[in-house]
Amino acid sequence: MTGPHAAPPPQTLHRGRLRLSLWITLALVGLNLVAFNALLAGWTGMRLDLTQEGIYSITPATKRILAGLDEDVLIHGYFSKRTHPKLAPLIPRIEDLLAEYEAMSRGRVKVTFLDPKEDELAEEEANDRFGVESTPFRLASKYESGIVNAYFALVVQRGDQYVRYGFGDLIDVEMLPDGDLDVKLRNLEYDLTRAIKKVVYGFRSTSELFEQVPGPVRLVAVMTPGALPELLSGIPDAIRTAAAELETRGGDTFEFVEIDPSTDEAQAREVAMRYGARPMSLGLFSSESFYLYGFLEVGESMEQLNLVGEGVTAATLREAVENALRRQAPGFLKTVGVVAPGSDLPPEIMAQLQMQGRSVPPPEFQQVREYLGRDYQVKSVDLAAEDGVPTDVDVLVVIKPRDLDERSVYSLDQYLMRGGRVILCAAPYEPQFSGSELWVMPARTGLEDWLAHFGVTIQDTLVLDDRNQPLPIPEVRRTLLGNIRTLVLKPYPYLVEVRDEGLVNRQITARLEAVGIYWGSPLQVEPPADSGLEVIPILRSSERSWTSQDLTQVQFADYTVPEGETEPQLLAAALSGRFRSYFAEKGAPTGDADLASSEEGAADPPRAEVPLKLSPETRLVVVGDTAFLSDFVARVLAGIQGGFFAENLAFMQNVIDWSTLDNDLVGIRARGLAARRIERLERSTEITLEVINYLVPVLLLGLLAAYRMWLRRNAAPVVVPAAASPPGAGAPARRARA
Repeated sequence: MTGPHAAPPPQTLHRGRLRLSLWITLALVGLNLVAFNALLAGWTGMRLDLTQEGIYSITPATKRILAGLDEDVLIHGYFSKRTHPKLAPLIPRIEDLLAEYEAMSRGRVKVTFLDPKEDELAEEEANDRFGVESTPFRLASKYESGIVNAYFALVVQRGDQYVRYGFGDLIDVEMLPDGDLDVKLRNLEYDLTRAIKKVVYGFRSTSELFEQVPGPVRLVAVMTPGALPELLSGIPDAIRTAAAELETRGGDTFEFVEIDPSTDEAQAREVAMRYGARPMSLGLFSSESFYLYGFLEVGESMEQLNLVGEGVTAATLREAVENALRRQAPGFLKTVGVVAPGSDLPPEIMAQLQMQGRSVPPPEFQQVREYLGRDYQVKSVDLAAEDGVPTDVDVLVVIKPRDLDERSVYSLDQYLMRGGRVILCAAPYEPQFSGSELWVMPARTGLEDWLAHFGVTIQDTLVLDDRNQPLPIPEVRRTLLGNIRTLVLKPYPYLVEVRDEGLVNRQITARLEAVGIYWGSPLQVEPPADSGLEVIPILRSSERSWTSQDLTQVQFADYTVPEGETEPQLLAAALSGRFRSYFAEKGAPTGDADLASSEEGAADPPRAEVPLKLSPETRLVVVGDTAFLSDFVARVLAGIQGGFFAENLAFMQNVIDWSTLDNDLVGIRARGLAARRIERLERSTEITLEVINYLVPVLLLGLLAAYRMWLRRNAAPVVVPAAASPPGAGAPARRARA
């Protein structure tokens, strides 16, 4: 039947039903997804991290700390909407991580994000209460160019205690070869977890600080407010504001004194004699002067505060006072004692440089002091002092000891005997740099016999390794314009790269990718059988390492791996247990008077009995290297992308935490520090991979083309069936051919 009321063809009905079924299926799938999403909305702990080491996952240490919170912790994010284009993509990553913290803490961590540029109250709180300041950034685009002051900071707060992270604390900036900048976040999880642990467990309220300090607290401000330059005119009010807040918390224990020496000559002489405060000039050719000094007196001790630096606010002054009180109050922070050489320049040379107005080079190990100062109270220790190592030192780090006398060795021995943890970084060789020249000089530590008493020997040789870090070697190239001096990176076997199986003790090295050992020496650790000491290996070189005593080869990068003579070398190890004193049988060393009489030929005076002969359970860590923590070596290797200095500092901090049995932050600290380097390949492997890269795509395309041709040749002809004729129609329809 034909016409407007004819039934639709069967194919049309089939397609309609198929389309309806498809829409129903899609609707059911969508509803199931919505229901599944609603079901999982309460499961805040579900995450999927596909990276090799889970670098985007919250570590168990952080989860444990967040789960143990019994008070609310506030995290304030101060970020400007109008900021540098390279910083804008980092803000969502910070928000995501803080959302994870909120979820893991089950509401104990409360996060707020504010733009101080749009909220005057928020900006006032950020500046005055937390010391957060904006950072100037240069903007340049086809629409505008100029400088914008933007906020990029985090504050972790509990009660009246807080930790502030500014732009410089959160961001790493690296110059790329093309001149562009690579801006990335530092180890944000470590910073946040460390801050939470500090404000919850490490810090106490300011009121408790005043209760614990040994004596009254007196803040003395020596200043002339009316004579200050405009740049410093706001500092007196900031001092008074900070003093008022401290007086509220300290009560009768705190006293604020403001002195203006410009009105009384006798008072000016008194502050000069007592505090060393003298008038400062407004300029080279100006006759006007002013006073601006701050001093904090705690009992019998006194500490000067910096008032003329950049960013001095009421918040930063209050922080400086509280940090000084923490250093005075016992038990607030772990104390790390550092024994390290100062400046290598003679005193007369340093005096001449100061008189000429030239800067004096900092000590060789200044950066490791500053790095450890983030989490500990760092104190310089003199082993030759009469009282030995102070009793408040929890861990003693001895770096680069040189020709220690018997009294110094005795102080170190007795510190270990009373249960102190000792970390010793020592080596029999010392690298020297002079311009473009490099050589290694022998050195004596003075601890050889003391270490041998416990079965530890730092061997008198150097470790070389085929797995190493390149060294910038100066090279002169001849060109049409003359000789050009350049630096070429060449593999250098004395810069040992310890990674993978070389990181023996993962409880210490945790997530570190690698550690650099520079001009180091191997260890031999065989404690006496009856000592009961446990040997704990920490670092080893690779299987393609060897040793050499030839110091003339350190100036050359060319080397040949001696076949059949390579084996892993022990570079760092620890002894754990109860130690017997080296002086137990010898007796305590004599004093200076006895030494003088002994030198004149008199009989050796009798030695005093050693007070401590056997230690409690403690640990002694020995690293056969000193250059891996040296600022000088770090500057020489600074041009190498992905150097190991940051990892070396993190390794030292891990060892300190492990020595004191505080492993919460060890697994987080090394995240993001190490570069994931591509391993060097053999030349034959490189050629094979290159050939595969060229041939495999061509072969696949050829196979695909052949398969398509085969399909076309073997395709069956398509036959269109004749349309059915209605009854009574004319002649039968003809058969159509393809």
